[in-house]
Amino acid sequence: MTIRKSLLAALVSAVVSAPVMAQGVGDFSKRFYAGFGGGGSNLSPESQVPEFTIDDESDSGAKGYIGYDISRRIGLELSAADLGEAGIGPNNVGSIEYSVVELSALYHFFNLGGYQALLDRRGLGAFFKVGVGVMDNESELEFTRENDVHLSGGLGLEYGLRMGLALRGEVEAFDEDAMLASLGLLWRFGGNGGSSSSTDGLFSSTAGAVGGLITSTAEIITGGDGSAVNDEDNDGVPDNLDDCIGTSAGQPVSATGCPLFGGVLEGVNFESGSDRLLDEAQVVLNDAADVLLQDPDLKVEIQAHTDSQGDAGYNLELSKNRALSTVRYLMLRGVPQEQLTARAFGESQPVADNGTAEGRKANRRVEFHVIE
Repeated sequence: MTIRKSLLAALVSAVVSAPVMAQGVGDFSKRFYAGFGGGGSNLSPESQVPEFTIDDESDSGAKGYIGYDISRRIGLELSAADLGEAGIGPNNVGSIEYSVVELSALYHFFNLGGYQALLDRRGLGAFFKVGVGVMDNESELEFTRENDVHLSGGLGLEYGLRMGLALRGEVEAFDEDAMLASLGLLWRFGGNGGSSSSTDGLFSSTAGAVGGLITSTAEIITGGDGSAVNDEDNDGVPDNLDDCIGTSAGQPVSATGCPLFGGVLEGVNFESGSDRLLDEAQVVLNDAADVLLQDPDLKVEIQAHTDSQGDAGYNLELSKNRALSTVRYLMLRGVPQEQLTARAFGESQPVADNGTAEGRKANRRVEFHVIE
């Protein structure tokens, strides 16, 4: 096996095994990714022998890569590429093969969806890269390689799909005599295993609890003089403060004793006609993720609804995409998929009059329900 094929095979092996090795590593903006691509190359070796010419500079090429998103704009990437071969003439007397291994820094300078889309690499974005690499050549002819180590640069576009998948197109130049234009597919994996630092979202209006989750009951089930206070449903909230007496044992409740996941999750909103979460929705979901991470046995069904404007089929598909977008965000925050179920209702279950703006707003909702 040639050196270039060995390098490419090693990187492909890393691409396949990386998801297994890196599960749970990273957070929402810091994720590993792996990908591959193929396209066309242009190779221009310099001939210092007058009777030899470069008859064929174009060939097909392939590459594989693994990378890490360090921040919303910066990434680090290791790649290996087989660039094909350049034909040496006249009369096809030989060829010279090219392969490279690169370590590059990427800068994501643009995303059509704005800041949040840039943060989670969704939608259409653009980047440039600079790096340093090692080139390997093989030929049946005698040749001299002037520089083993070289600088490289490139420009590319990415279109982020769902669940970490993305399409990538890029053009790269290696030293002065090799270029590769490629199209490929990559997958980002890993999520935030930590908890959010925010306490202002989901349950900020309920005093006396962190994020609305009751963490201790020792002080609230006794009166100021030490006397016992009734707690009929054993949810940790005394009956004189409990607005929802009768909740199931073990069900997470707010400081007022009402189920955290038992209806509309206020603040989970999307861009108009889109499944893209608004910034305030992400704050709410951060706190929801904290609650789910604290109770691995808690499972919820995420139900998405729309108003009746537009085609019913379109609204059903939109609600499906919004439910999945919510699930995807929670998974990126570290919540296991086993705790989440998505369900779409479209416009079929209104809770208010679709004939008014206020009613339509109420019908555009996301509900969380605990699965018994």
